Amino acid sequence: MSENFIPPNAKVSQPDPESLIPKYKRENDHTHTEFDEEKDRRKCKHCNGFGKALLFPDRTCSHCRRELKLKFDPADDSFCSTEGFFDITPKADGGVLKKVLFVPEPTDDVRKDLERDMPVEGCPVFVQFVGRRLNGEIFETTRDVVDGKNIGGTDDPIEFLLLREKVVQGFDLGVSTMVIGEKSRFIVRSEYGYGRCPPESLPKIFPGDSLDFEIELIALKPPIPRFPSQEELAQSKKEREEEAREEMKNNPPVPYADRCKEALEEKDKGNVLFAAGKYEEAKKAYDSGMIHIFIHKDEWNACLKPEHKKMINDVKAVLHLNRSACRIKMGNWEDALWDSSRSIEFGPGNAKAHYRRMVVYTGQLGDELEKEKKGIFWDVEKTRKICERAKGDLAKIVELGGGEGGENGEDANTKRARLDLERKEKLLNKFAGKYVKQQKTLYSEKMMGTLNEKYNKLKLREARKKDIEADMDLIDMPELDDYDDEDDDDDDDDERE
Repeated sequence: MSENFIPPNAKVSQPDPESLIPKYKRENDHTHTEFDEEKDRRKCKHCNGFGKALLFPDRTCSHCRRELKLKFDPADDSFCSTEGFFDITPKADGGVLKKVLFVPEPTDDVRKDLERDMPVEGCPVFVQFVGRRLNGEIFETTRDVVDGKNIGGTDDPIEFLLLREKVVQGFDLGVSTMVIGEKSRFIVRSEYGYGRCPPESLPKIFPGDSLDFEIELIALKPPIPRFPSQEELAQSKKEREEEAREEMKNNPPVPYADRCKEALEEKDKGNVLFAAGKYEEAKKAYDSGMIHIFIHKDEWNACLKPEHKKMINDVKAVLHLNRSACRIKMGNWEDALWDSSRSIEFGPGNAKAHYRRMVVYTGQLGDELEKEKKGIFWDVEKTRKICERAKGDLAKIVELGGGEGGENGEDANTKRARLDLERKEKLLNKFAGKYVKQQKTLYSEKMMGTLNEKYNKLKLREARKKDIEADMDLIDMPELDDYDDEDDDDDDDDERE
């Protein structure tokens, strides 16, 4: 009889159209061809078979439900019906069965006063386990002694991050249902274990083997945040861009002209404080003005028009110039030099900026000359370079006509600064000749002192060596015989006789 035979008295009812629409995403792992919702409505969505058996509402045949274990009935499973196991899989397909062997009470010492006694995703967990095949053969364990026999384990618990795919899926699911101190047994089907491709490091496991784990949860640590996947990073970037666009729409940026206006208002406040002698507070006002016109380099290169750049640079030149005046008053030469140089960069034709920088160089020159009076080491060549730079700025001031109306094209401030520079230059030339000799003497005494000392020791060692060699020559010479004068006289008398 054909398997497509339907008895004459069978009642066939039309299926509910709503039941034909799958409520979950269809898995295509076992389909031979793509399943079409309209054309293949009467075919099994897993095997595309027709007529093997009546289709169930989820459009699977009884053959596929049996082979793929799409439905799990605890009453039909020997572990659940006779040994007290229960299913813990989210799909309730019987892939992981659990039996609690021992669980401590919440008041026990092992669980008492713990912030968390049950692990969650990302927790580093420490477990002892024994892994067996269903025939009782042990394939892996951390225990040294099992059932009174030495197995070869180390008794050191393993550590892994829970539910982060560090172990097989069934092991992860089992540990996630345990509390600290609990000991349980788990039956893990091959779909939740090593499947059809067990690792080569476990040669005792065959493809499709179900596994029997006895696990004890020893300890756990607070969860570690999971590193986002590429999809999550892309989604997060998209959300941030949406938020930025929404923020830009709700709070549009301040126009550049208004920002420059606010910066100039801060500049005016600084000028009032500077006139009152409050140089530190004036500098802070100029700093606040700089913040108003701060532009990121990407925005500067991509968004600003040339007229906006010129407007902002003009304001920056003024703020740098005024801030350099504050730092000159406070004696901070290095920062004042940077501000005056930046003001020249933003406004190349600004004679006042060159004047401020000349004042800075003159101040540095004076500090170097003061070292000579105090007997402190100073560098003549460095000081000469500072003097030349100050003279260069002075020439630039005259070239730009910064002192129109004064004598020789100089105003009173420029003339005063020039005279101060000339006086210090003459003092530098006076000290230079004297200091060069002192510098050489200091170098020979201080820097070469160690070499001279070594040379003197070497000369002394050589002299001692020569003295020792001379003494050795005297020792090697033969000794002369000593004759008695009386014996000599007797010998002479005998000869005469």
